[in-house]
Amino acid sequence: MQKFNWFLTLILLFSASNLWAQNVSFTGTVSEKNSGQPLVGANVYFNGTTLGTVSDKNGEFLIKDVKPGIYEVVVSCIGYHRMKEQITLSGAETKFDCELEKSTSTLGEVVITGTGTPHHLKSAPVQTELINKNLINRIAPSDFNDLMLAVSPSFDFTPGVMGPFMQLNGLGNDYILVLIDGKRTYGDIGGQSDLNRINPDNVERIEVVKGASSALYGSEAIAGVINIITKKANNKINVVNNSRVGSYGEWIQHNSLNLNFGKLSSTTSFDRKTTDGWQLSKYELDDDELVETEAMAQNQSTDFTFNQKLAYNLTQKLSVYAQGSKYERDVERPVSVGKYGYSYDDFSYSAGAGYLLGKENKLSLDWNSDNFNYFYKYNQESGDFVTGDKAKQTEQLRQSLNLKGIFKLSDSHQFSVGGEYVNEELESEGRLPGTSADAYTMAFYAQDEMKFFENLILVAGARYVNHKEFGNAFSPKISALYKLHDFNFRGTYARGFKAPTLKELYYYYAKRSNLYLGNPDLKPQTSDYFALSAEYIINRFSFSVTGYQNTVDDLIDYQTIETSPEDAANGVKTTRQHYNISEAGTKGFDILFNANITAGFSVGGGYSYVNAQNKTDNIRLEGVAQNYGNIRFSYMHNWKKYQLTANLNGRFQDDKFYDDEYGNAKGYNLWKLTTIHRLETRGAFDFELSAGVDNLFDYVDDSPYGSHYGTISPGRTYFVGLQIAFNN
Repeated sequence: MQKFNWFLTLILLFSASNLWAQNVSFTGTVSEKNSGQPLVGANVYFNGTTLGTVSDKNGEFLIKDVKPGIYEVVVSCIGYHRMKEQITLSGAETKFDCELEKSTSTLGEVVITGTGTPHHLKSAPVQTELINKNLINRIAPSDFNDLMLAVSPSFDFTPGVMGPFMQLNGLGNDYILVLIDGKRTYGDIGGQSDLNRINPDNVERIEVVKGASSALYGSEAIAGVINIITKKANNKINVVNNSRVGSYGEWIQHNSLNLNFGKLSSTTSFDRKTTDGWQLSKYELDDDELVETEAMAQNQSTDFTFNQKLAYNLTQKLSVYAQGSKYERDVERPVSVGKYGYSYDDFSYSAGAGYLLGKENKLSLDWNSDNFNYFYKYNQESGDFVTGDKAKQTEQLRQSLNLKGIFKLSDSHQFSVGGEYVNEELESEGRLPGTSADAYTMAFYAQDEMKFFENLILVAGARYVNHKEFGNAFSPKISALYKLHDFNFRGTYARGFKAPTLKELYYYYAKRSNLYLGNPDLKPQTSDYFALSAEYIINRFSFSVTGYQNTVDDLIDYQTIETSPEDAANGVKTTRQHYNISEAGTKGFDILFNANITAGFSVGGGYSYVNAQNKTDNIRLEGVAQNYGNIRFSYMHNWKKYQLTANLNGRFQDDKFYDDEYGNAKGYNLWKLTTIHRLETRGAFDFELSAGVDNLFDYVDDSPYGSHYGTISPGRTYFVGLQIAFNN
């Protein structure tokens, strides 16, 4: 018995020593190669695992409880070349010091939207336009619209009372898929996506893929995909407050709290934005006569957005997360203009898991639910309503489940496959033939990425869709990248598919003596997209030109029909109903360039030519200009603990076509000057002051209220902002 006890003791000691051997600490420093200065906020992680951390204010990092073995460690930092190295972890502690070399461009940054898999920007087989946080910071935009107009000539925003209508290369809001951290935004106001919930202060980068992407992303992705990646900090504690005040009562607040404690991480953000609004003209047209009005081109409004995400690494291979978001927006109208304003709220929540199969393979499962509501908010007594009451007009619900797998079959071959189920519901009393409508979609997709030789990459994929109302559809896509010295050549063909929305099918409403009707006889929209591009890249300079054609069959628009006697008796002057344009589309070309000159100076910009046609009726598509462009001049310099960034940005476009009594919207050019003052500190706090002048030359389109506007800028405005960040 005594021998057995000794034997059992030895087994326990041996087991304990094995358990102890599993707890290896990985530590070291990250610094800049030439100066030796420590790099703060560098990401350090083991490829193929959920283990990672970030360097602190001294450039030091620590990853605890790692099993001994051979790993590929990856170190990356914004503005520096990424480093990979294979290491062996053993003993109680393994030390690793590394130096990163500065990068002169964004071409080494990793993008994921074009293929759903990571690629360096310069070698992405699907052309991707990247807007990183350095560029966003230089622009200092007040909202998402302001940002995209400043950095990309392919985008336009048509002003509207309830919000702006977005366009990409001549195709409207309905054909652009907007993602936030890979998840679809949902809910519309007056037919356009509500983008007010996006605060540029919380954006790490934006990836734009133009043209049909239905093979990977499904419906809506006919004109393109915008993926907005929000900021995340890997420090143990990261607290940020960003406050901005400007003309016309503008007040923007962004607050975030990031916590990282071993396997658990938490990301919290709260955003608030208010404006007093403004008028462009004190007059509006009423039966060809000018009458005074208090109606505002930009109404007074208040927005709130709260986001919370929790993530936990259960093992080195398995991670889970849960996320929730709450958004509210109130738009107020003067009492003399209407008895109510508009109110919106959105509540979304999601959960998911990721499992790593070795270094390169992974599975992911994501579930998301979104509930978007639209209300009238009364500003005076009306019927049974008193001031402050809300009356729900519509409720939109969407639930989705997505399973995806990515498998690296060899160094030159990667395969992705997945399935998706989506269910949508629309509820409204008095705006639907019944009180509700619903539709579901099931989809399966696959994508193959193949590398032929060192300079040729091919991506081919397809999606099969089964829609409740419209049956089956098949959407293929093929893209190729060919590298030749400093040149990249890309080509793409893609088939797009978009089923009519529930609103387009069944929804009806009245607005300013106009009646708008849905149409249950609508057909699905399909598109054929072709694009060829050439890109030239050297150390500090990049230039690209892309030609494209996007033909859309059965494009959904409004047409004027005869007003019924009953509606005419109720004051309806014009009735418009959704219908299919048999053949329409856009074609044109985009030019983009960036150049880092010398002594801190840089210049960038682009030009976009768009020919958007209703080919069935042989007229231009409404609300589209032909020429768009922007240009920016930047300067940055460091003086020990102080950094100055100055940016001058210009945006121009010509008239937008409209086939009605109001005529075209006027073209314009606007200029904005921004300065950023950053105080470098060795402590835990960082401070950044921004100040600027928008619309330098004080341009105002003072056409009567209700006219088509190219821009609703109120004229020259001013702003100042302060960011305080704490890192530990």
